[in-house]
Parts: sequence; structure tokens; C-alpha cells
Amino acid sequence: MTKLIKVKRYFSLNDSASFLSSALEEQVSLADIYELALEGHLAISIRLTNQAYAKKVALVPDDDLASNPQQIKSTLDSEADEQIHTLDGIYDLAMIGEEKFEIRKLYQKETQGASPILSETKGFFIVHEDHVYQLLESLPVSKSEKSQISKEARLESLLKSKGLTSESQFDDPLSVFEDLSIDEIEQVAELVSPFNDGENKSLIPLDKLSYQLVVRTTELNRFISSLNNPSSSGEDDKNSVHPPEKRSYLKFIGILLHGHKIDPAKKGGTTPLRYMMDEAGISLCNNTVRKILSEVEDI
Repeated sequence: MTKLIKVKRYFSLNDSASFLSSALEEQVSLADIYELALEGHLAISIRLTNQAYAKKVALVPDDDLASNPQQIKSTLDSEADEQIHTLDGIYDLAMIGEEKFEIRKLYQKETQGASPILSETKGFFIVHEDHVYQLLESLPVSKSEKSQISKEARLESLLKSKGLTSESQFDDPLSVFEDLSIDEIEQVAELVSPFNDGENKSLIPLDKLSYQLVVRTTELNRFISSLNNPSSSGEDDKNSVHPPEKRSYLKFIGILLHGHKIDPAKKGGTTPLRYMMDEAGISLCNNTVRKILSEVEDI
């Protein structure tokens, strides 16, 4: 496992439990992984195995979420934009909606506990590049430009599942429809129709979300590091960084960021830093990186 960690970007939950057991030299079960995620100590991610569609929603600072859970619902009701985003790859669970319920349900099953009652915000949410996205169960289509990209992506995905491409509909339209069911033909008609009203949206049902629960390698390293090097605030004041020294560090970090053309005030600034840290084998969670960038910005 120690050799694989150098090349693997993520581990299944079972392999994550085995890896932590080996690294911590104590037994870590699958139930422990679920419990750590529910308590906010370990981030579980999903690896999408089919194309997903999502809408960006407003992101509430973590401190606000912890102090006022009701703020989650009111904020998510106000969408950040109307654009539909096409997603594939690995994304962290936001743990504020139905995704948290799924983890709790798996935990209860693993511990032979009673089935939980759904109480989280309706919807399945993930985190990507400092933003929260709600995964969609149906695709709204219209004549608007914002809808065009997602329409083309859905059409290509639908045809690809039949061994076809978007060019097929022009080369031999009849053969395309021979391979599609009635429902799929209706979807294609909706997606290519030039008569969609730009204001009135229709909804196309999407395939059931298919994914694998995983833990990123960097997240496992961060968690192990947090246990091996717990916060010593209040225990050893001589090792703490005092305000003047901290400001000097932040100014130095700011100069290095400027040299790499990274603006700490710009959204998505954690992405290039994440790649740089992964290359260097350094593990820091997104919240820590965002906190440092925020402090650099304030200097």
C-alpha cells in the first residue's frame, strides 16, 4: 500500500480503511470511515462513473454553517447562477444534503443500527473549486445560450451510449432513430429542436446518478498528519507564531504567489496551489488553503 500511495489519486473506502489501519497501527473499520466523515474529520469524495449535470449554489463559510444550520437551506434556495455545468471525475461530498444521508445510512447498515430518517436539505451536493454544486435529476432545456452547452453534452452522451456520435444524425438520421427507444427519441427531439422557447423550459429526465465512494490520497495523508501532529495551541507557546512574525510570513507567501501569477483574491485560486502541493507530496485541506489565501489578501 505504501508504494501504491505514490501513484494513486484515490482509494476505495475499504482500501482507505486498510491504509489507515496500516499507517496508524490500529484497526480502522469501514464504519469508522463513515463516522469520521459524518463528524467532519475526513472528507469522502465521489468518483462519477457517468456524466452528471449540476447547478452552482451559493457557498456559505464553514463557520456560519456550524453556527447556524438553518442558513444552509435559505442560501441554497438562492441559486448562484442559471448555468448548467457538465461534470465528470472526482468531487468532494458537501455533506449538507442527501449525500450526508447516504453516508449516515451506510454507517447505520455497517453498525446494524436503525435506518435514519432523511432530515438534510433536499438535493445531492458536491464541492468543486471553492463552490458548491447541486446535482440535477433532470436537465432543463431552452433556447438560451447557457443551456446550449449542457444540451450538446447530453446529446453526445446519449448517442455515445448507442455507439453513435452527433455527426450520425446528419449522415444517416433514420439509422440513429432505429437504435433509440421511444423515450430516447423524444429526448433527442427536445435537444435538437430549434423551436424551444427561450423563456419556457422543458425538463429531460437524466440517467440515475452512478458513482463510487472514494477518499483522495491527499485527504488520507492530511488526516494521518493531523493525528500525528495535533494542534499544540496553549501547550507550547514558545513554538507559536506571534503576530509580527506571522505578518512577515504572509508577506513572503504573497510575494511567492505573485511570482507564480496567483491572485489570492481570485476565485479558484486554490486549484493551481492544489496541483503544486500534490506534486510536492504536501497535504492541506481546501479550507486551510482558503484560510491562508484570505490572510495573505488582508495583508
